[in-house]
Amino acid sequence: MKISQRRAFSPRSAALGAAVLLLSACSGGTQNTANSSGDAGKPQYGGTLKFYDPVSYKAWQITNTLWSNSNVTTNLADRLTWQNPKTGKIEPWLAKSWTISRDHLTYTFTIRSGVTFSDGSKLDAKVVKHNLDQHAFGDKKLGVAPDEFFANYAGTKVVDPRTVRVTLSKPNAGFLQVLSIYRTGILAESYLKKDWNDKGKLTSLIGSGPFVVAGGNGTTNVVLKRRDDYNWAPKSFKHQGKAYLSEIRYTTVPEQSTAVGALQSQQADVVRNIAPDDEETVKSSGGQVEAFPAQGESNALHISLAANAPTRDIEVRRALQAATDRKEINDIALSPSYGVAKSILVHGTPKRPDGSAYLKYDPAKAKRLLEAAGWKTGPDGIRTKKGERLSFTLYVTPYYQVSQAVVEVLQSQWKKAGIEVKLKSPSLSQYEAEIGKNTVFTQGQLSRAEPDVLRSEWHSELADSTYTELPVLNTLLEAQVAEFDPAKRTADIKAVQDYVLKNALAIPLYDETQVFGLRPNVQGFQTEAVARSQFYNTWLS
Repeated sequence: MKISQRRAFSPRSAALGAAVLLLSACSGGTQNTANSSGDAGKPQYGGTLKFYDPVSYKAWQITNTLWSNSNVTTNLADRLTWQNPKTGKIEPWLAKSWTISRDHLTYTFTIRSGVTFSDGSKLDAKVVKHNLDQHAFGDKKLGVAPDEFFANYAGTKVVDPRTVRVTLSKPNAGFLQVLSIYRTGILAESYLKKDWNDKGKLTSLIGSGPFVVAGGNGTTNVVLKRRDDYNWAPKSFKHQGKAYLSEIRYTTVPEQSTAVGALQSQQADVVRNIAPDDEETVKSSGGQVEAFPAQGESNALHISLAANAPTRDIEVRRALQAATDRKEINDIALSPSYGVAKSILVHGTPKRPDGSAYLKYDPAKAKRLLEAAGWKTGPDGIRTKKGERLSFTLYVTPYYQVSQAVVEVLQSQWKKAGIEVKLKSPSLSQYEAEIGKNTVFTQGQLSRAEPDVLRSEWHSELADSTYTELPVLNTLLEAQVAEFDPAKRTADIKAVQDYVLKNALAIPLYDETQVFGLRPNVQGFQTEAVARSQFYNTWLS
């Protein structure tokens, strides 16, 4: 069974994860990196911010891409590079500077001086090498698997205490961006030496970030406190030195009504992923609603070609694509905060190709394709072939708060084409135990503001979304990441999308988006490039 650690932890998001433009609630994609409450004056230091999350926390390995966990860890661990959410450019952070060889195989990084981890140990070239090597190669003795994002990494050499030389076996156009995402945060030696289980403990996360772990059970609540000696934020940040907030308290609150009520009664300051129906409630009571598309893959149904199902027939898959009305999904199940899926990548992701031609709603076409494939309408309206009903099970995916509403709309749409859909609503543990190569449809996406996220999802040596080796697709995926000419790479990425959509390997549903409800006193709220909250610049008025 090809379920990676990434799949076990996240919404396939949410997977491998992270970054470019922070976009707003408007479906047109306006930038939205600050709050909407107007000029609140000079930023103030101090105060405790209370953050409510609908999903409980799981094991705390830094590569855990569960949305709830990663909204915490991005504030604990700095990265070598920073992807500016306003421009999409890669900027220095823990790496003060770097040079790249002409063949794009060697990266030489100068490490910033004066940086310490929260346990007092110092950042140097040796600990950077250890972090990168463990990501790329894993550690069998410690039970650590290789990180799928570090494909083609050959090794790191310590040149001197402040310099490392990283070598790749093949060019990787997205390598600097890999080093900017939350899951590649640089952690202290004390963390790196722990085995996989011990890495999963909240208290094991010793980073160089602006906040440190101060308490909480790590399952339903987490407490972070400010590091007063922090002074190495990226230069493009709004201020330098310590963070404004003194403390952040994260609490799991799965009931939407309770979370929104807490926002209105001032018991909560920020609520992650408020339901579409609650957006107007928050606004009408004076709160703020801020939406950030999660750059990377669109939220989609990925189809396992290994499953013994009618979807092995390409015409059936194409019929399902044509029977899906994405605008109706947004109109009924979501809100204007969510973009309508027009690609396998979210709006704003670099070099995103337009896939609208493949994603048109055409119920007549769906019926024609099914008829031609031998699926005839039965007396109850559901199609059959050789005594088999055209029936599928769709899982309500617990990672996504909108999953139930989305798959219910899909159930109604597909029924019009004669396709029966049975819904299954498992718990998180049940879902993770059952999902696999025999699951026909898996709802998910990977978040990373770099088109090479597609290689992580589709390549047969990585996540292998289809559970089937597709040599042509592998070749296309390898070509795009090795291309550094912008125009040629854009064409290569379009070729990947054309293959995926022509063969109907996935059914895009909507642009993955994180919607936050905020009290009006929350100022300077922002996320990093894939919608994980970054609280360094946030303050309370």
